[in-house]
Amino acid sequence: MKKGFTLIELLIVVAIIGVVAAIAIPNIMVAIQKGKQKSTIGDMKTIGNAIVAYQTAFDMVPDGADVAALLYLEPHFTKKVIRRDGWWHPWHYACSGNAVVPDHFSLGSGGKDNIFTWAHTPGEYICISLADFENDIIFSGSQFTYIPRH
Repeated sequence: MKKGFTLIELLIVVAIIGVVAAIAIPNIMVAIQKGKQKSTIGDMKTIGNAIVAYQTAFDMVPDGADVAALLYLEPHFTKKVIRRDGWWHPWHYACSGNAVVPDHFSLGSGGKDNIFTWAHTPGEYICISLADFENDIIFSGSQFTYIPRH
């Protein structure tokens, strides 16, 4: 009567688990980063639309050189301003216009590495690889001016 597994059977099970883990873990890591990127894009769209609504109401965008300016949007234009991107980096916010009335804004995320390499060429860009999450995401005016396309 057999009471347990032999050493060979256990080694085979461990090898199968190792192969499955080697295949699944990289895919899970890419899925997590893709989720952070999608979350960042969604949050930027919400904040950008709130800034456009603010601009419609006051003929100017929130004035300030950092993300603290976005607090003017609460609670009338958006219930709560998400203050960080999907990778937990603070937004990069800038406004411009004449000295009295700022009328243009840019909201950005430096991506996973939080390093801006934006080439200032508006439009979509193609990610070179599925694991390329260091790319910048820029929402300016009322649309994305720099956004990944998969």
